[in-house]
Amino acid sequence: MSHKVRISLHVAPELASKGKASSSEQVSVADRVRQSYASLMKPFLPADYKNTVTPEYIHYTKWQFVHNTLGSASGVLATQAMLYAMGLGSGALPLSVAINWVLKDGFGQLGGVIYATMVGPKFDSDPKHQRFWSAVWLQSATWLEMLTPLFPHLFLLIGSVANIGKNISWLAMSATKASINKTFCLKENLGDLTAKSGSQATAAGLLGTAVGVLIGATMDVSVYTLIVGFVPLSFISLWGNYKSLLYAITPTLNVERARLMIKDALRLTDSGDICFEPALLKTPRQVSAVETFMREVHSIQPSGQRPGITISPTLSRLGRGLPGGSHAKTQRDVAQMVSDAFSPPRTRQTEQYYIGHMASSTTSRLYLWFDTHATNSDILKGFYHAMVYREMLASRHHAHAGMHGSVLSAELCEQSFEFSQRTFAEFSKSVTQSGWDIGTMYLSKPSRHVSVRSQ
Repeated sequence: MSHKVRISLHVAPELASKGKASSSEQVSVADRVRQSYASLMKPFLPADYKNTVTPEYIHYTKWQFVHNTLGSASGVLATQAMLYAMGLGSGALPLSVAINWVLKDGFGQLGGVIYATMVGPKFDSDPKHQRFWSAVWLQSATWLEMLTPLFPHLFLLIGSVANIGKNISWLAMSATKASINKTFCLKENLGDLTAKSGSQATAAGLLGTAVGVLIGATMDVSVYTLIVGFVPLSFISLWGNYKSLLYAITPTLNVERARLMIKDALRLTDSGDICFEPALLKTPRQVSAVETFMREVHSIQPSGQRPGITISPTLSRLGRGLPGGSHAKTQRDVAQMVSDAFSPPRTRQTEQYYIGHMASSTTSRLYLWFDTHATNSDILKGFYHAMVYREMLASRHHAHAGMHGSVLSAELCEQSFEFSQRTFAEFSKSVTQSGWDIGTMYLSKPSRHVSVRSQ
């Protein structure tokens, strides 16, 4: 019995050592897998990305990779279609091919320059909008290229228009890249993030090219079969771009983001008075989940009893949306509203913004202008006052139904000014604490600011 015990004691350490070796081998393999993955991702992700970029970055990157990969694949099929249209392989002269190709590229680059001149400031105020439509422009241009084999005699025209669309798209993508990438940075690593974004785009382009070549090689040499392969690639690419932009957070204020930020923070008390609740201000992350970026928003539309707000309108737009906007009486009302707005009471004469209100039996609208001397703080204050005024007009609509409209409007304008004047410091501080950048305002175009005191 004792002999058996000695044997068992002798064998047990050997088994234990084998178990330890096996465990160390498993840990070693797991470590090697992790190290291999980290090495593979190193060229494509910012250093220490878990601590240097926001959580949204990975989601944005995944969907952008889908967008870029399938966009490149669709581009390969479009190029193949254009080569068919040029007659390559059918005895076409190489010189004519080269001339047409160069001409279409030249026209396209010129179109991109004109576009950049027209919409330059919008790349900063609405980067998500511009990025979304850059993908639409690109796929629309690629669609045109796919059609060139059907109209080979119009190759130069179709190719030039398509290349203009492509250059507009590439320019918009490049111009918005810095604004969007900056929102993901938790540290001063914008350069690293931008470099890795370029690596991701290159990898997606190479993979997309391979996919496009494979699809083109396995399908019949026909424009119709190429289009069948192109359609799903195009739509999934657009979907990937849209999904990625849902994770892009813009901390600056334009009309849409400012409205969403503030709307829940202005509330009515049980007594019917308005109050400001700082805790209910939405953060940039909350607003990004619900903001509209597929279309530009320059004004606030009426909602229930709340009037709409038009910001920095030109005179030709005044009264638009009101019944009988072209009638003489309406034009007199517009003139009176403008006069009242730019001749404020003594309490508001030092302010750098002007508010007017017009109403009819069915709708009403506020108009907000900013002085040429208005600072960013003045612009934010004017917008805040307009939103308070809007809420007061809605809350007092039924309670003062018997009061003449202009009298009620003037009274509420003063009350809303007193409230906004009293609470603006707290509001401005709360906006900053919520993560918004109020150092730059995109609520109005400076070119539409007015100069009243100099006249």
